[in-house]
Amino acid sequence: MRNETYLQNSERRDVGTWLENTTSQDPILGRLFPQLRRLATSEAPVLLLGEPGSGREFAARAVHNLSGRAAHPFVVIDCGDFSDPLIEAELLGIDGGTPPHKMGIFEQAGAGTVLLAEVDELPARLQEAMVHLLERHELKRLNSTTPVPARARVIASTGVDLRARISAGLFREDLYQRLSAETLELPPLRERADDIRAFARHFLERRPRAPRDLTPEAEAALRAYSWPENLRELREVVEEAALRARGERIGVEDLPERVRGEQRSGPLPSLREVEIRHIERVLQEARGNQRRASRILGISRWSLSRRLRKYGLQPRIEQ
Repeated sequence: MRNETYLQNSERRDVGTWLENTTSQDPILGRLFPQLRRLATSEAPVLLLGEPGSGREFAARAVHNLSGRAAHPFVVIDCGDFSDPLIEAELLGIDGGTPPHKMGIFEQAGAGTVLLAEVDELPARLQEAMVHLLERHELKRLNSTTPVPARARVIASTGVDLRARISAGLFREDLYQRLSAETLELPPLRERADDIRAFARHFLERRPRAPRDLTPEAEAALRAYSWPENLRELREVVEEAALRARGERIGVEDLPERVRGEQRSGPLPSLREVEIRHIERVLQEARGNQRRASRILGISRWSLSRRLRKYGLQPRIEQ
């Protein structure tokens, strides 16, 4: 969970125009700026759709920073990072104990914004609590029957088809209807090949003394790669290549072998196929050690365990 306050009240007046200009010119969010600006003026919940690494949290932060809530906290919680009892306490808080109570993330956010990342992972009991919160703008801490105001705006994100989960009885339709009052879909990087050079240059510009461009051969390799982890993986690849490069441009020889060697052929794989292959590759690299694999994947061990059960994967532990 992360609690971030980006702008104070006095700063908000001074940087409002700067924020709009910066976001509209950003190579990642620029094309989405009209939608982001419209969402920022609304108070309705937002559902962000897109594959992992496609920029969902980046978009949520932009909506918050462009809104009248920017002076208040922006709090992120990954719903797949906690066991069922723990996420209930994190979201709603707990009454009793020492100190007298533990504030949940909605109380911490105040009049700010809460991002429920991977909202499809919410357990059934929390889905019911979220319906109540969105209807009445209040919550009840664990061990309490006293309502507590919940003033934060809710943004949710997912990389799965929630309608399919509704049909399977795994997600509440009434919660889906409330969360999807406003929706924004972020396309995967493999469908934005024409933007890859601009994205790469954007990441390079953020690093001091790094090359500022790509050779045509390096650009062709980046465009041909399938990018299972989207923008997150592109940033890591570009930053790694920048450390290897000896000239003013990144060459194909500076790219990781997996990027240099991949050639597109046949139909594009589904997200499920991409995720299964990537998890299997990381588990192999980690020699079956789930703790190490979860660190490489950038997710919690609990979240990895859920994915292993979901896909029926059995990691082989090597000695």
